[in-house]
Amino acid sequence: MLRTSQWIHNLALLKPTPYRPWRHSIRLSLGTGVPLLIGQLSGHTGPMLYVALGGFLAAVTVRLDPYRERFRQLGISALIGATGCLIGPEVGGHGLATIALLMTVGLLSGLVSGYGAAFSTGALNMLVLAVVNAHAPAVLPAWLVFVNYLAGAAFVAAMLGIGALFERDRPERRMLANIVTMLARLARASEAVGKVPTPDNRRRMIDARRALSDATKTAYATLIEKRSHGRARTRDTLKTAAVLSLVNQLSMAIIAARGHDLAATANKLDAMARAYMSRAGRPSGAGSDTPQPDQTIQLAERLAATMWPSPAARDQMPADQQAPTQDAVFSASLATRVARRLVLGREVVISALRLSLCMGLAVALSHVLPGDHSYWLPMTVAIVLKPDFGSVFLRAIHRSLGTLAGVAIALAIAALVPKGIAFVPVIMLLCAVIPFAGLRSYAVMVTFLTPVILLMIDLVSSGPVASYDIQRLADTLAGSAIALVFGYLIWPRSQERQLGRAFSDAMEKIGAYLAAATVRQTEDEAELAQLRQNLLAREFAASRTLSDLRTVLGRLVAEPPPAGREAAAWFPAIAGAERLSDAITVYAEGRRMGDPPPDADRALRAEKALAAIADDRPGETRPGGREKDDRFGDVEAEIAWIWAYLRRRPGQKQGQSSSAEPAFR
Repeated sequence: MLRTSQWIHNLALLKPTPYRPWRHSIRLSLGTGVPLLIGQLSGHTGPMLYVALGGFLAAVTVRLDPYRERFRQLGISALIGATGCLIGPEVGGHGLATIALLMTVGLLSGLVSGYGAAFSTGALNMLVLAVVNAHAPAVLPAWLVFVNYLAGAAFVAAMLGIGALFERDRPERRMLANIVTMLARLARASEAVGKVPTPDNRRRMIDARRALSDATKTAYATLIEKRSHGRARTRDTLKTAAVLSLVNQLSMAIIAARGHDLAATANKLDAMARAYMSRAGRPSGAGSDTPQPDQTIQLAERLAATMWPSPAARDQMPADQQAPTQDAVFSASLATRVARRLVLGREVVISALRLSLCMGLAVALSHVLPGDHSYWLPMTVAIVLKPDFGSVFLRAIHRSLGTLAGVAIALAIAALVPKGIAFVPVIMLLCAVIPFAGLRSYAVMVTFLTPVILLMIDLVSSGPVASYDIQRLADTLAGSAIALVFGYLIWPRSQERQLGRAFSDAMEKIGAYLAAATVRQTEDEAELAQLRQNLLAREFAASRTLSDLRTVLGRLVAEPPPAGREAAAWFPAIAGAERLSDAITVYAEGRRMGDPPPDADRALRAEKALAAIADDRPGETRPGGREKDDRFGDVEAEIAWIWAYLRRRPGQKQGQSSSAEPAFR
């Protein structure tokens, strides 16, 4: 009962804003308001509404990725989303067939969402726009709606480009600098608790650990997302992965050193954070002048060396970027590389089927209920079941509460502000608040997003806003109920076991992938072809299970306790599984270029350690870490990292080992 009441308290609790999204706020306000203003002044309200909608949907999501990644995500999501403008008029107006067609669009949206955040955002927009355009009267040709929507997204991209000219990598730099600052805060809190264990000191340490956990979860999620599509093994992603690995090690060392003198470590971390954010060089060891540096100082030095790599390390090219040789052991054609990226796991398919079922029920119910704008109910279902498979339970509650408050705001504005051009500055003000609200809570964001959509609709509608605001609230509650019952409650849920099974399955498939990559070379062409085929099959299987793992994690992380709390503890382990799979791929690419396999005993030790992790027996086979400084050593280091984390994972019930941890990178 206590845990349930605590989760209800956390459900309504507003999160602290980690930064001030002023630039994002300005882009969203201008991207939405400028087209609406032009439409009001020129008399072309209808066409410019879709320009404003394109700008709004392109700019509404809060992102901290580097600008290059933002442009990629914006381009993909805009192109996919705009197809909904073409699909909607084609599937609307066919009676029962419309229900089946929109269910198909919902299924397609769910499947496309499995390929990453950019595809998920675009698939959601595609589904929403298809629903709206299937129900709304066609006042413009579909191709013109398509072009106008993309024009709005292009306007936002142009404003984003202005920011990129001045600070290309500032978002990711800020993210890493904030994490290092939180490490320093944790070090000071840990020292204080050990020396003076007062309730205030304990509370400060708990707050510091939670803040660091939230920040690293976001960073891990971003890293996992980048590795889930494309050739993400760039220098930036490799550096970020190494930094996050060391952050996790350092946080555990700081907590273990509770009560010891950690001032030197905290001072060094603060100096590193300031230097990294200001683009200064690596700071001279602030606080590292102790005669015998402890483990936290040593890890902080390694973290600094990773954040400021030497020119020699920076110039080392990954082996998989070198040209292949003719004596290749393994090879992969362009077709197989593309097919590998198209692999989707079973969980993705099941979630897409749930979305399709709920969309069919919502569209059918919207045809039965009286009233105009019947697209609002299925649109609510699409957003609550958001195709990136987040927490249905949490989003349904937050969306219902936010819509209730948003409708009240829209009614108040409609009563106080004359309809027409006077709505535009109000919409721009509300848009400017949305990025700040989104960092606090989804419910707060919906509170300001709802009146924006209602007022935009009112600009092109003939009736008063009050005539359909109450109906919008009723549709939202009905849509949330459909999503909760048919997309959540009727399906069996065993969250911790489900996530544990998904992780074990992923580790088992990765172990099979490793075994296929370490086989001995053969001179027989038929056997060599069989080895290549087996390696490809094992890599497909590993990719498929990792896709399932990401889907399960994303769905459970915000569920009611204990699922959400347990899922959060799996973030680092799942990121480690992603890194391990990448390390095996690098090693296999080395084999492709003629590298010899490791000795049989060394490969067997790595495979046994992976099998023990997959069978949830991490205490039986302890990996020794990197045995040699070669490509296979990277695989060994990742296995050792996963083993060590699982032994100390929050919520782990087995006894903690007091012996020294295995070697790390």
